[in-house]
Amino acid sequence: MKKILCGLILFIIIIFIYARYINTNGFKIMDNTIKIENLPKELNGFKIIQLSDVLLGSTTNLNELEDIVNSINKLNPEIIVFTGDLIAKDKKLTNKEVETLKEILKNLNCKLYKYAIIGDNDQSNIQLYKEIINDSGFTLLDDKSTYIFYKSKTPIKLTGITNSNNIEKALYLEENYETIYNIALTHYPDNIENISNYDVDLILAGHSLQGQIKIPFIGGIIKKDGAQTYIGDYYKINKTEMYISGGIGTDNNFNFRFNNKPQINVYRLTSKNK
Repeated sequence: MKKILCGLILFIIIIFIYARYINTNGFKIMDNTIKIENLPKELNGFKIIQLSDVLLGSTTNLNELEDIVNSINKLNPEIIVFTGDLIAKDKKLTNKEVETLKEILKNLNCKLYKYAIIGDNDQSNIQLYKEIINDSGFTLLDDKSTYIFYKSKTPIKLTGITNSNNIEKALYLEENYETIYNIALTHYPDNIENISNYDVDLILAGHSLQGQIKIPFIGGIIKKDGAQTYIGDYYKINKTEMYISGGIGTDNNFNFRFNNKPQINVYRLTSKNK
């Protein structure tokens, strides 16, 4: 009887550890407040959703992505940004899967616009990635910028950076408006060391999966090119803040997470003077 009880307790502990620390099903919503000086009251509460590193075909399937889309829609954001790596590099989608993926992403709703940038896995089949992104209603920011006007006469500037050697080109816009806030999207968080030299207030990045395997008191342990130095969730260099999404999927070499639940990120702009 004692052996049975000990075995039952051990089984429960294993199930708990798997569900809490290793299981890649489900996701959590990370809610962040971004305080901005002199933010117009019309933009107070402006909501940005960041989705990153879906890596479809790793530990993420189409049904799970559909659940994520439904949850994002309930949050009713102003804009949605996707910071790269839609499909795992070695995953070959059938034509039917491609059409289903487009339909799922097309159903991703927000008040204004959806934007995307290019990740390393996207480069392996860049034409298919661009087709899916365009057909799903996203604007691809491939080393380019745009202005977002919403209720205020002064816009937010949003820049997508693919190549770290093209930052100046990416930031250039022919119309030179004064801006409220400047946001850059980059797949690779290590790019902060270059981007922070420019007039960028906030960087949203992905790629690192926040180290994928997180050891208590140590943090993420898996480092990749482009995420060797910055793999956690938040950093600040000079006046530039950076948030890194832990993403949804997993790296092909390690198809599990530890102490690192898949996540989507919410950013709410609020006035620092409030």
